Amino acid sequence: MTKYVMWSVPCLFICVASALAAEPASQPADVRLGPLPNTNTVFTPAHYGRAAEWQRHRDWLRDQVRLAAGLIPEPPLTSLNPRIFGKLVRDGYTIEKVYFSSSPGIYVTGNLYRPLHAEGKCPGVACPHGHWKNGRLHHDETGSIPARCITLARHGAVVFAYDMVGYNDGAMKFKHSAPELDTRQTALWGIGHLQLQTWNSVRVIDFLQSLPDVDPKRIGVTGASGGGTQTFILAAVDDRVTVACPVNMISSTMQGGCICENAPCLRIDTNNMEIGALFAPKPMLMVSATGDWTKLTPTVEYPFIRGIYELYGRADHVANVHIDAPHNYNRQSREVMYQFFGQWLGLGPAPSTVGPASGGVGPASSRSESGVGLASSQSEIHEGDIPVEKPEDMLVFSNPADVPADMPTAEQVVERKKAEFRQLLKGYRPNSRRGGSPVAGLDLGHLGRVFRQHAIGYPDVHTDTPKNSCRVEQDERKQIRYRGALGWQGRLVPILGLIPSRDAGPGCVIVVDPDGIGAVDKHRQFVERLLGAGRRVVFVEPFSTGSHKRPATQPADGQRFFPTFNRTDAAEAVYDLLTVFAA
Repeated sequence: MTKYVMWSVPCLFICVASALAAEPASQPADVRLGPLPNTNTVFTPAHYGRAAEWQRHRDWLRDQVRLAAGLIPEPPLTSLNPRIFGKLVRDGYTIEKVYFSSSPGIYVTGNLYRPLHAEGKCPGVACPHGHWKNGRLHHDETGSIPARCITLARHGAVVFAYDMVGYNDGAMKFKHSAPELDTRQTALWGIGHLQLQTWNSVRVIDFLQSLPDVDPKRIGVTGASGGGTQTFILAAVDDRVTVACPVNMISSTMQGGCICENAPCLRIDTNNMEIGALFAPKPMLMVSATGDWTKLTPTVEYPFIRGIYELYGRADHVANVHIDAPHNYNRQSREVMYQFFGQWLGLGPAPSTVGPASGGVGPASSRSESGVGLASSQSEIHEGDIPVEKPEDMLVFSNPADVPADMPTAEQVVERKKAEFRQLLKGYRPNSRRGGSPVAGLDLGHLGRVFRQHAIGYPDVHTDTPKNSCRVEQDERKQIRYRGALGWQGRLVPILGLIPSRDAGPGCVIVVDPDGIGAVDKHRQFVERLLGAGRRVVFVEPFSTGSHKRPATQPADGQRFFPTFNRTDAAEAVYDLLTVFAA
């Protein structure tokens, strides 16, 4: 359907007039018609020379990550109603079963590890597990969630290992790959794996801080692979995290291969290196490996992130340790994390009853590492014996009869989140023509800016002026026709303008048609009437109309995680129209 838009844009014709006497400049290719960024694109680190420059980008990017992660608007903080039970007393630590509600009827499940004999308040550590076969119970030489939780607890931390969506106890009603959470409809609602897991992680911090034996000002988070993604996403969006250790994940060459690591808008015009850098200047350890996509960390990703820390004068707050190993969170990787957390969270020595270091998972003699920026410690933390518990003693719902009656299926999760958002958005409805929000603290203007900037990609303040490249024609009636394109930030918007022979009045008519500028003949009678009335007419060919479309080799819906890295065709079209108005 053709849309006729009346808009007063006299500046557009000032731009055009400046080109009337000039030869048309060659038009570069529209960057949107080139290769599409995706999870395996090799990203080159950007350069931020001044703290103020990074801070502006940081403010922009943090809103983008929060929007993609389902935190704009932020879900309501409802009661956790935690259940803690089934205590096991072990050598220097205890283990308990836990479940609580991150949202009404949506549960977080896991195990709480505590020091057996702690004095005063302890640091709290959140442990997302990643895509290990056995989730939070996984325990072998490549990676062990129990080993890191036990060791941290033995050295004075309260640690919570919790299920990713659809793992272990969380898989009682649906699996991690549930397709019901990954549809075009759920994407429009901001509902999906990454959003659910990020909100669960936020509520994990709430849970840890609610415990009487946890110091709310000493909160760490660490995980590997998919758990590494959860680590740096949580660290980026939640200011309560004070120290972070993402393992085998922040990469310039692979951004995450699971739907739970990708959400619409998350990496548009950015990548994991920049998202990881949002945590600066707080202490962060990047553990990388020679045998996975973090193999370049010492020479690419770490220098970039360290450069951001240097802008704050806090280069000593970030470190990298590179392990000679395949994709892992093995004992070698864990032990450098213990040292870093010990330094920044104030962990103490383990009780003398803890077994010898040789009883850990994986031979200590296999370690081959290089550390950059890691402070030395006089009392390094090593793993002792790691007992293997029976699954029934660790699983929260080992007895199916214990599963809460309202524990949802994937379809019910979607419906409950929709209902939650409907109620939340009522608070943003303007209560006057001036647009004020009826609920204190809800900023409708900020909400609109974030969606406009990140869903469409259109900033409030332009950093440059659209440039035109037009050739000018004049017909026998002395009507001027100009044809070309407006160019802005690598984008091109084809235009075809008609100026009447008589003096034109203010404003113009902008015509948008699915056939783009090729629709002039289709609307000839309409155009003639407008020109006869002294109106300027501009046909605009926004992205995805006319011939201004992605090549058949790069269809908008033919690439996995397309909206994670790219604006949709509809968003690009709106972006182009706003660019024309800005001109």
